[in-house]
Amino acid sequence: MALVGNPNVGKSTLFNVLTGETSHVGNWPGVTVELKVGYRRFRGRRICFVDLPGTYGLSGTSQDEVVTRNFITSGGADLILVLVDATAPERTLYLAIQVLELAPHTAIVFTKVDEAHPRGIHIHYDKLEEYLGVPVIPVSALRGDGLRELLELIVEHESRVRRSSPLIVDYGELEHFVRMLTRKLEELGFRSRYPTRWVAVRLLEGDEGLLEEVKKSVGSGGFKEILSIIEEARESLGRDLSEIVARRRFAFVDSLVRKVVVRTFVGRRGRLEVLLQRPLTGLAISASIIFGVFLLIFSINTGFPLNLVFDLLGMKGVSAAVSSFSLSGLVSTGFNMLSGIAWRALLAAGAPHWLASLISRGIILGVGSVLSFFPLILMVFLFLAVLEDSGLMPRMAVSFHTLLERFGLSGRAVYPLIISMGCNVPGVMTSRASIDEVERQCLIFSVPFIPCQARLVVGLAFTMALFTSAVMRALAITFMYGIGGLAALLTALLMRRRVYRVKEPPELLMELPPIHPPKAKVVWWLTWDNTKHFLRKAGLIIFSLSMVVWALLYTGPQGYLPDIYGSGFFDHSFAAIIGNAVAPALQVFGLNYSQAWKLGFALVNGFVAKEIVLDSLSVLYGGANPVDAIRALHLTCAQGLAMLAFITLYLPCLATLAVMYQESRSLKKTLASLAYMMVLAYVVAVVTYLLTSLVS
Repeated sequence: MALVGNPNVGKSTLFNVLTGETSHVGNWPGVTVELKVGYRRFRGRRICFVDLPGTYGLSGTSQDEVVTRNFITSGGADLILVLVDATAPERTLYLAIQVLELAPHTAIVFTKVDEAHPRGIHIHYDKLEEYLGVPVIPVSALRGDGLRELLELIVEHESRVRRSSPLIVDYGELEHFVRMLTRKLEELGFRSRYPTRWVAVRLLEGDEGLLEEVKKSVGSGGFKEILSIIEEARESLGRDLSEIVARRRFAFVDSLVRKVVVRTFVGRRGRLEVLLQRPLTGLAISASIIFGVFLLIFSINTGFPLNLVFDLLGMKGVSAAVSSFSLSGLVSTGFNMLSGIAWRALLAAGAPHWLASLISRGIILGVGSVLSFFPLILMVFLFLAVLEDSGLMPRMAVSFHTLLERFGLSGRAVYPLIISMGCNVPGVMTSRASIDEVERQCLIFSVPFIPCQARLVVGLAFTMALFTSAVMRALAITFMYGIGGLAALLTALLMRRRVYRVKEPPELLMELPPIHPPKAKVVWWLTWDNTKHFLRKAGLIIFSLSMVVWALLYTGPQGYLPDIYGSGFFDHSFAAIIGNAVAPALQVFGLNYSQAWKLGFALVNGFVAKEIVLDSLSVLYGGANPVDAIRALHLTCAQGLAMLAFITLYLPCLATLAVMYQESRSLKKTLASLAYMMVLAYVVAVVTYLLTSLVS
């Protein structure tokens, strides 16, 4: 790996952090410039880092520039890491553009990202990556942020570096002559380690060394043709050609910066900042902000807990309307209607019964189950983006640090814990913001216990089916969040103390940016990037496995069952086979065989996505409303609460399991975590059943 960057961009600091004590000094053959070389092992690979001399360009006017340029084009580097200062992107991106014009096997590493936000600088790294077509990684060498992501990129660079050709910058009025020279060099058979277009640009800039190289390659006749094109450009434009190149390159950088960088005015500290930094007031304000905003988000998306408030006030009709006209309710209603329309239309058109069922009940409802996540996830990330961009989030981390360090976590762990209330998938992914690797691993395997929106939906259905009292429903939901949160915190503490043998909690070291109004553009960047990432990771899995659920319900060893058995086909389905296998474990809760296999099948389907527990029960009871389907099981309160405890604690969904493996890079740890969650969920469910049976 070749490290390239301007002086004072943080290159030496990053090199030292990456290589530790393994570095030594060597010379590039033929020159006296010293190069530092160091090594790092990661995921079984030995990585060699070469710290090239600090340089502002690749013109070759100094020995440092010659060494850097020659190393880049020598083929000695598998990947070139160009460092850009996040506190001065306009100035330091210039070198990155020059390198990209010369070599496509490049990644851009933004340094000092911990200093950018306090200065009001916001950079959309994903969008810059999209524009340039190369990976962009933000890091802080001093805090260790982003180093793991950088090392992951290095060992996976063959598949992640998408650019196959050098970057092309439009040189405006000079572009005609750049193309003429490029064609002429190709016609003359010029061969070089440099890209031909790059050579043409450098010739127009007046690179004497390259002129000599071209002269030797193409002969005197061809060289005269080259010189005539250069002279024509000078006469036609009447200006210094190197000035035009630099101006156009800076214009390209400026256009990029305008698209991906937003600067915010940072003022003096206000009263709110002072209050947030005090232990008691900071925790109270932070908790109030989180509680209030999440109440608003959940009320809009699911109707909870606003519907409970109206229940307590005796306004049953308003409570039902709030639930029905919530975003999740409207999405579900819309897709159910679309499913019915498609079912009737396909049968009327003469489509086979199985095809109509697959499209209407498998594909359409599968898409609906994915899109039902979208409003909630979007709003959760919108809320978090506002907190982050305004500077409130770091102060909230400080506020929670004293509480969370009792469980072996730092205040920064509040980020994944909060996000997991919306969805565990981005919650696990946000563990990357952890203080150290031990905390990160603890969060990867503990935040999945936090009840997400999908489990809340299932919990609401169970509580509505089990209890008529709004107070009891509220207590049951509180119980669900209580055991989930406690399991997450105790698991994190257990892993830190027993698995990793670390007794001290991580120290919270972070710079606090001044609080300022969030920029709408930055908030949208953060919101959409995270939401899009979630849909890519989880959406396809949920959709695909929704169709697997359809296949398990409607088919069996004999084929498509409704055509064979009519309305009683479920007893012959693969669903029944799976349910029968799980049923004995559930009969411990006093369930009869019919209750046990149906609940067993629903819980197995819950591995796909928790809301499919309700879908499965609805289908098993002839398309009944989920609440009515649960009531049809005739569960006692003790049985219902035991099932609620199990649903809360066992694996959230397959998407979460996939992300746990992706982030931990350990199949062994992921499978061990899955077994741990299953055992803990079953034990807590049994204890819940026994205790509630005694008092009911």
